[in-house]
Amino acid sequence: MAEVWLRANPRPAAVLCAAMAAVAMIAAVLLIAARPPAWGIAVVIAACVVGLGVAAAFLWVASQPRLACRGDVLEVRLTPMGVQRVPLEMVECVFPGSQPLGGDDETAERRVSTVVLRLAERAVEWRSRPVLPAWGSWEEGNVVFDGRWCEPLSQAVARDISARLLEARRRVSPGPS
Repeated sequence: MAEVWLRANPRPAAVLCAAMAAVAMIAAVLLIAARPPAWGIAVVIAACVVGLGVAAAFLWVASQPRLACRGDVLEVRLTPMGVQRVPLEMVECVFPGSQPLGGDDETAERRVSTVVLRLAERAVEWRSRPVLPAWGSWEEGNVVFDGRWCEPLSQAVARDISARLLEARRRVSPGPS
């Protein structure tokens, strides 16, 4: 069982699902009012069911933890379609950060909180990975979790993850007795 270190924020996905459900309901009402043939109603109902199923799957994926520890591996989820398993020994540190919300650093009026997972220089194979940009970034050995798609981020959250990282590394490779 994985120990969750950073939870997801499913609210944006839930809003999207609610919007899709509203569109499906409106489409169903308009369809019934237009009185099409029976096969037309069946096609629309099937399309609504498939669309709602896709929305529910997206909501489930969007609610999965962004960072979890399983044994000697950190599971990083910055894409809906998979998890990257990074060995604990490749992680150097965790620290809080922020990034501009629209615009560049000089022109941005608002910023979003982030948590940065810094990987070791020797972790060449972990330098970058493809990610969903809304969820974060993974470039040059820096894994950045965007605060809009995970639990609210703060310095305390970053300190907690850092403490968990130290404890997990001690469990995996205990010092001399």
